Amino acid sequence: MKLFRIRAARFLLPFLLATAYCLLPNAAWAEGRCPPGMYETGSQDFIGCAPIPGYDQGGGDGGSDESRSTSQTGATYTKPIQPSYMAAVTHIDTSSYWVTRAHWTADSANKRALAACKAAIGDGCVLNETVYGYGPFGVMIDAMGLRWIKSGADVPKGTPESIRYQALAMQCLKSSFGCEFEEVIWQGAIPEDAVPPTNFVTDNFPLYGVKRHHWALLAKPESEPPAAWQNKAWLMSGSQNSAEARKAVLDRCRADSGVSCAIDAYVANGVLVRFVDAKGKAGWTSAVTKRVIEPLGSYRRKKPKIDPASVAARVERQCFVKPCKVIATYDAVTPRLQVVDDAG
Repeated sequence: MKLFRIRAARFLLPFLLATAYCLLPNAAWAEGRCPPGMYETGSQDFIGCAPIPGYDQGGGDGGSDESRSTSQTGATYTKPIQPSYMAAVTHIDTSSYWVTRAHWTADSANKRALAACKAAIGDGCVLNETVYGYGPFGVMIDAMGLRWIKSGADVPKGTPESIRYQALAMQCLKSSFGCEFEEVIWQGAIPEDAVPPTNFVTDNFPLYGVKRHHWALLAKPESEPPAAWQNKAWLMSGSQNSAEARKAVLDRCRADSGVSCAIDAYVANGVLVRFVDAKGKAGWTSAVTKRVIEPLGSYRRKKPKIDPASVAARVERQCFVKPCKVIATYDAVTPRLQVVDDAG
């Protein structure tokens, strides 16, 4: 999922350093055996639990979170089964996702998931992936409540599950923070002797509607602006439409400064934090005061004492000349479009 064009050279490394904690052993999944119907997956870099294939073909619905649901829309089935198509769709403005399984064609799966998403939230739905076969989708959730879905279909056959889900983790880490493995959604089942057009489709669609995120975005000039606009940044928050918020803050930055602008930092459902280091250099980071959605209990084996996505933890991990001092925090809920100081 590509969120916003950010100055990668300046922010990608801090993002990766600050969020790599969630992949370390003895952190989020440090102790205890996996629950019934699940097995331990892991390496020295990633430890988690995954469902035992065939243990429960209910498929991925294990939480009380309103953004999850599973509905059986087709006929029931018996083993053995044949490979089929499964599609996953997400939207950046909600934690909800749309996965549909056990389709005869990729086109059928894609159209069903995209149509369901658009009916629920409008334009902006993204087809994450369509897979054919028996393999599952892995789901991760970041600290802001955004979900990340990947099948691992491009991983060579025989690759350990731990490596498969590391690829999903890195996909999340490239654009976000506080990523944690959440669940596995298994492929649906079409009986081996079945033929089209018999319907065996099952859906993981939101059952109670969707809840939109609140966004805060920070824009800065891409080149040196006139003196009056130097050491300034433009802040937009309170919007529940990321595309509209992005356009509004970039337009205002360009109109004021007279130069091209880019998104420098962003957060959903959290706070943008401005801090200065021991040498007086200013910096920005994203954090949350409370996670929107906690990962499913059966997958998260131990909650860390200090959330690595908190304000203190995020600033500490991105403060390279210590100590750092928090100057201001801007929440994502309060409506604002204003110029803020960016001087050290």
